[in-house]
Amino acid sequence: MEKTPLFSVLIANYNNGKYLQEAVDSVLAQTYTNWEIIIVDDKSTDNSAEVYNQYKDDSRFHIYFNDKNEGCGYTKRRCAELAQGDICGFLDPDDTLMPNALETMVKAHIDNRNVSLIYSRYNIITADGSVIGISQQQEDMPEGGSFLEGQGGISHFVSYKRNYYLKTPGIDPDYKRAVDHDLYLLLEEVGKVLFLDLVLYNYRTETGDNISLGQNGDKAFLWHLVGMVDACRRRGLPIEDVVSKDLDNYLTWNRNEARIDGIESIKKSLSYRIGNILIKPFKCFSNINSFLKHKLNR
Repeated sequence: MEKTPLFSVLIANYNNGKYLQEAVDSVLAQTYTNWEIIIVDDKSTDNSAEVYNQYKDDSRFHIYFNDKNEGCGYTKRRCAELAQGDICGFLDPDDTLMPNALETMVKAHIDNRNVSLIYSRYNIITADGSVIGISQQQEDMPEGGSFLEGQGGISHFVSYKRNYYLKTPGIDPDYKRAVDHDLYLLLEEVGKVLFLDLVLYNYRTETGDNISLGQNGDKAFLWHLVGMVDACRRRGLPIEDVVSKDLDNYLTWNRNEARIDGIESIKKSLSYRIGNILIKPFKCFSNINSFLKHKLNR
């Protein structure tokens, strides 16, 4: 890897024109200057095009459009496929990077050539950009540890070497949520993972549009479980042993929130085949049941 490798900042955008300019500005403000932005628009209907038009003549910007609304998995996979950089990292269109994010990640990748993925801490910010806390769940991955088994809380800011990504099957285009988790699981299968105890990212909450927060949290967790099933299959691990523990922890967390009914009856289903484990607790999501049955029974 050269001393100043190209860094591809990947933005999968759908109707986040309200915040997109801030995301772009945070890239423009980077101390590291050898970067490109790959934006794939998933058939937005808001004012996102107004932001794109400002940069149509800037060779660092590469903007693509899906022919129809395809969803997060398809759009992020396309971002990854279109990237030309030696190092890549996803920036959600309603979030921002700290000014030294790219420079810090590039140095860490150069110093750790056998690492596929590097992640950091992030600021938690409100809709208006005010910092209200720092992420706590991230932690160093122990030697021989695995994100699949809950060791190391991989999250923003994540960057990865493209040559390692190309060793994987790539992001599953069918995923509607938990797409980042799918990416992390794929990358830890082909290389080592490194944690930087630094804040390099600003993660916006309370926007009402996040596909993994608020009312969307349970749906995101469902897709997280699907990702775990896929990872177990790739690694030849017993699906029920790995997934049931994660599901049990999630149900315990939800006990006081009363967000899932019939917790005790659900927990009894853990002795059933994995299809029942995943589908029964989430009957309200009938629109993806057929997909789940395909994934779990193939």
